Amino acid sequence: MKKIIIVAGDKSGDLYGGFLGQKLSEKSDEIEIYSFGGEKLAAHSKQLINLLEHSVTGLVEVLFSLKKIIATFNQIITKIHEIKPDLIILIDFPDFNLRLAKKLNKKYPLFYYVSPQVWAWRKERVKEIKKYVDKMVVIFNFEKDFYQKEGVDALYFGHPLLEIVKKTNPSTQKIITLMPGSRRNEIKKHLPVMLAAAKIIKQALPDYNFRIIRPPNINKMFYKDLLSGMDIVDIEIKDHSYQAIEESAFVIASSGTTTVELAILEVPFILMYKVNSLSWFLVQRLVNVKFAGMVNILAGRKIIEEFLQDQASAENLAKAAIEVMKTKEKYNQIKTDLKNIKTILSPEGATDSFARYIESFLKK
Repeated sequence: MKKIIIVAGDKSGDLYGGFLGQKLSEKSDEIEIYSFGGEKLAAHSKQLINLLEHSVTGLVEVLFSLKKIIATFNQIITKIHEIKPDLIILIDFPDFNLRLAKKLNKKYPLFYYVSPQVWAWRKERVKEIKKYVDKMVVIFNFEKDFYQKEGVDALYFGHPLLEIVKKTNPSTQKIITLMPGSRRNEIKKHLPVMLAAAKIIKQALPDYNFRIIRPPNINKMFYKDLLSGMDIVDIEIKDHSYQAIEESAFVIASSGTTTVELAILEVPFILMYKVNSLSWFLVQRLVNVKFAGMVNILAGRKIIEEFLQDQASAENLAKAAIEVMKTKEKYNQIKTDLKNIKTILSPEGATDSFARYIESFLKK
């Protein structure tokens, strides 16, 4: 029996890890999978720690959770040495997972799935990747070229979301959906701004209703507590599903994997992102890309509006949303541009191809 450990510390990594675990289980009953992740990964593995419970964003925000993060990190190291895996797969979550790779120091074969955005900021991390990672498995084709130039062994099978996100083409409803993030600290930053924008939008588009999409790792009471006492429009809290997103006429989203999902579903959107002021100050001095949203990065131009930090105001979000919703040509152009992004993410079947590669690797 071959033993694999998968480590995923955020919602998207848990999604990719869960799907990979499912594919591996379908292909072989000679593979035992252990995980540090969330509920998607737990469904196809023996979960040892729910790592999503410790997930935060922002350079400064991490400091407030540092004691808990260090304790979890040490627990994971101990359990890895107890299991003695034949392969470790680290998924995204770079500030944690790159330290994990360094600490393990080539004691076990190690693949890194979903590259840190080293091409965008903190490029010096490539040195650690080259030293401690056996295979870098990327989900954007341009990343493979980047790593090969840096002398890192990189593999590209396509983007896993093309397998996971399937259009069902429900009829579009008069719904504007808010997707403030998958971590509590993100939601606390983003949701109040989105709700204030919703109030302004409602005045211009009175026929439209609003909903919040709740990721599975966040309890519904968290939103209810956050909303209590706020002067807001009537809003529904709906469990995450791709149909719920696809039937939306428009989405206000936080930056992240959600933006790629929206591209695949061809739902027009705008994005926002806010972090602690000190985190923003530091990030501004490290980032060397023109855009924050992956769809804009892939397109090489702005196809959706981005509102970051001080620009992410209720007034700016509302103005942009109303303009798109009231201008049919602009709305349809965004849908066309998003459809074109899907071709950049090809080929389909990425997770299946990666699982077959893992199976072959373990046999060797």
